[in-house]
Amino acid sequence: MTAQQAPPGGMIHDVAALARLDRRTTGPGEHRSAELIAARLTEAGAKTVEITGFRSQSSWAPTHLAHLIAAVTASFLPGPLKRSAAVATAVSYELDVSGRSHWLRRLLPAGRGVSVSARLPSLGPPRRTIVLLAHHDAAHNGLVWHPKAIAPNRFRSRRTGRSVPSHAPALLAILATALSHPGTRRPLRLVLSALGVAMIQSMRSPTTPGANDNATGVAAVLELTRRLRATPLTETEVIVLFPGGEEAGNVGMRAWTERQLRFDPARTLAIGLDSLGSGGHLVVARREGLTGRMSDRDIAAAQRIAAQAGIELPAVTFANVCDTTIARHAGMRAISLLSYDRGWIRHLHLRSDTPDAVGWNTVTAAVELTARLAHAWDRGEID
Repeated sequence: MTAQQAPPGGMIHDVAALARLDRRTTGPGEHRSAELIAARLTEAGAKTVEITGFRSQSSWAPTHLAHLIAAVTASFLPGPLKRSAAVATAVSYELDVSGRSHWLRRLLPAGRGVSVSARLPSLGPPRRTIVLLAHHDAAHNGLVWHPKAIAPNRFRSRRTGRSVPSHAPALLAILATALSHPGTRRPLRLVLSALGVAMIQSMRSPTTPGANDNATGVAAVLELTRRLRATPLTETEVIVLFPGGEEAGNVGMRAWTERQLRFDPARTLAIGLDSLGSGGHLVVARREGLTGRMSDRDIAAAQRIAAQAGIELPAVTFANVCDTTIARHAGMRAISLLSYDRGWIRHLHLRSDTPDAVGWNTVTAAVELTARLAHAWDRGEID
């Protein structure tokens, strides 16, 4: 298959089926999505198909709001105590957004999200592991994702390949609390309050259909499951993983990595497939969020194999943290594949993210590239 061919009918059907569900984390639609994926995996002949639960809020907003409240509280404290509290809040906020520590989430009310996983055995004794991952939950909308709100970041990304982390305004406002003086405290509190109102508005907004983000990633991994089940890798066990809770802060992926003790992270390559249907070209993430850096050697390997297939694959910094970053935190080799249309993911977190807007050329290119990466990893060609 080449990147220009029409996608298999199963992929089109899977995207349409998932987009019909309200897949907000912890909701009934996310559970139905998990059941649909598990059924597809069983039909494809995957082994050890499991649906596992995890504790999560239904949105990213509650923990972000908690940190803003902490920053406002810190602004009322005297000098050194104010600075210490503000810096501690900023550090905690970055640790939460980057997926390194979710300590505060454990203190907040939560529901139950679900992830799906399965195994594709190797032909011989496995020497390596590859994890193909695509989150199956969908984001909620909000004015923070309005095209006019993200226009400056999209323009910068299109010109330079670099985007400002989405949480940067809140992080900077929290840090500014440490340096504030009596004349700036009131304006700063107003800024923090305005950011909080925007977060609440987003949290209360409808769930998007999530066709591009990330039904396309799910459909791609299901297609790869069918292929790799038909022609297994020689020395590499494949784990296919569909975390929930990515849009709430990578919660399902964190829960999964915390449970995995049976394989060597150093011999494991995670390939994240997220928002593949933008229709412009594929990209590989060099950095996700502020501190989620990928390895240069893994980026170089992805670009080398993409070039061999005639697939354009520029490296970019992406504004949000994807589940691939969590795999990286867990010690795995990691490659994060996304797609762009003029510097941004098409219809990102918008209600217009519907199946008819999917650009299938980048989805099929991602399937082709991921299959090549899997075989190269199996042959030991990715050092």
